[in-house]
Amino acid sequence: MKGYRRSLWAILLLGLLGAAMPVVAQTASVAAPVIAAPPKVAPGDPLLCWLSIDRQVMKATATLKDASGRKLALADSFYMPPRGEGFLYGFLVPVPVKASPGPANLTISLSAEDGGSEYEVEILIETKNFLREDIPLDKANTALRTQPDPAKTAETKAFAAIFQARDPTAIFATGSMVKPLAVSWRETAGFADERRYLYHGGGSDSILHGGIDLGAKEGSEVLACAAGRVVFAGLRIVTGNTIVVEHLPGLFSIYMHLSSIGVAEGEEVGKGRIIGRVGSTGLSTGPHLHWELRIGSIAVNPYYWLSQPFLAPPSR
Repeated sequence: MKGYRRSLWAILLLGLLGAAMPVVAQTASVAAPVIAAPPKVAPGDPLLCWLSIDRQVMKATATLKDASGRKLALADSFYMPPRGEGFLYGFLVPVPVKASPGPANLTISLSAEDGGSEYEVEILIETKNFLREDIPLDKANTALRTQPDPAKTAETKAFAAIFQARDPTAIFATGSMVKPLAVSWRETAGFADERRYLYHGGGSDSILHGGIDLGAKEGSEVLACAAGRVVFAGLRIVTGNTIVVEHLPGLFSIYMHLSSIGVAEGEEVGKGRIIGRVGSTGLSTGPHLHWELRIGSIAVNPYYWLSQPFLAPPSR
């Protein structure tokens, strides 16, 4: 039944694409492949593009390069079920936070077995500024962040492996996304903020914040922002009680520092399902939800899909 619902969503989506997909790049042939992509993106945003083609493709990749030819990001395709003739493949490309503004080239490449063809469009990367903040840490949190710990290192490696295990059939989230908290919150840290940790006793270290921190009352319900499958649910040293949900092939949402976990690995969850509760476990200075979206291992702006459907055709 769940597979049927996903197929139905895909059929409805393809109907929209057939009517609204903008032709951004194609050759003179009527049967030539068509690329649909947004004309511009901001650093840290996900870039969703489509390849419509008259034959099945075994492997296709999308590569984003800046004007100098330096590779910024790479994404493999995922397949959408056909509606009528032709085949449709999607690509989720994470635009790096540090990407320089200006023109960039998006190239979709087919493998040699599929003809070895390439199709290219130009994308404009807009200018976007991110905040900086200092975070003083007490003695316990300083030790948690700085002291060598084989268990913490093992957890880091295992966690990284989760985001490499992309399921090409994981098409769960086709509609809009909801906020991960039903209660009011105070945003205490934004996406891609440069965070400088000020250590107890002296010293500091800087990182880019991968998600947003939502300060809320401890025990507040945490909601799945979209339908998906739970690929991790457990306690980690630094992030505390943590949940990871895969929504689309290689697209994950992450919920950290929870006081409790209400789902199990392998479980499918619907949009808005209660999956845990706000807490302050792990490296935390107070009750909050760290909410993050990743394409593969790259964090992208969590707010992006709050204003539009996950698989909407891009506009021109």
